[in-house]
Amino acid sequence: MEENKTSINWFPGHMKKTLNMFENELKQVDLVIEILDARIPLSSKNPEVERLVKNKKRIILLNKLDLVDKASVSVWQDYFVSNDLADYVIPMSVEKGFNISSLRNIIDKLYNEKLEKMKKKGLIKTEIRALVCGIPNVGKSKFINKIASKSKAGVGNLPGFTRGKQWITVNKNFYLLDTPGVLWPKFENNEVATNLAITGSIKDDILRLEDIAIYLLNKMKEYDLLDNIFNYYNIEKKEYDSFYELLKDIEKRLLIHTKEYDYDKISKKILKDYREGKLGKFFLEMPK
Repeated sequence: MEENKTSINWFPGHMKKTLNMFENELKQVDLVIEILDARIPLSSKNPEVERLVKNKKRIILLNKLDLVDKASVSVWQDYFVSNDLADYVIPMSVEKGFNISSLRNIIDKLYNEKLEKMKKKGLIKTEIRALVCGIPNVGKSKFINKIASKSKAGVGNLPGFTRGKQWITVNKNFYLLDTPGVLWPKFENNEVATNLAITGSIKDDILRLEDIAIYLLNKMKEYDLLDNIFNYYNIEKKEYDSFYELLKDIEKRLLIHTKEYDYDKISKKILKDYREGKLGKFFLEMPK
């Protein structure tokens, strides 16, 4: 897919309000926990968060670790820390409950450091307040439910589900401010927009589904992963001049062909299978 000459604009009104709220609430928190999609760490990182956070402690959670190659995660951890984009980076699978304890340990460390400072001022009590943010559909509400060990935040599977803000008590020393999933006013290029579309962070009707599916197939070819497609859909391996021909072959195999090839329907099927990890576990992007 060629890079778009103009930036893509997808910024519903409630997202602008969320960014304004985010900026106001930063004054009363100690740290910001930003949840990224481990499949697209750069594309899912909101540049507005970096602009607004400034001197607060920053923790990045690379969620959906169960959908990527775990052996390569350290590359992203090093990238965010070495580029001063985070103080801590924790690979995590909220769905599987993996590595929640690592975050708890860091929070305990930050709490003890703050408590020591408070004692020097003659105070014997304190707390850690954290603002949690992330793009739509990144697993933010599920994360809050896991770490708070209760269903305090509503969980949805569609982008933009959580609309309000709420404080969640994790324990007597740790409080979380939940915020709605938010994107940013303009996507820098087609690569960012398409990565967000592939993983389901923007609605499927923002870009053409067949363009998104073909971009995914091209990415898998680049990573030498097309065998995953042939094996999963039980298609004979061969070279394709156009991935539209591959879409046709997949459609024939799945018997959803009617009068004409329905690229929209088969593209939706491929994206669903990818999002569920059926086409392999890999990053869609690596540090540049």
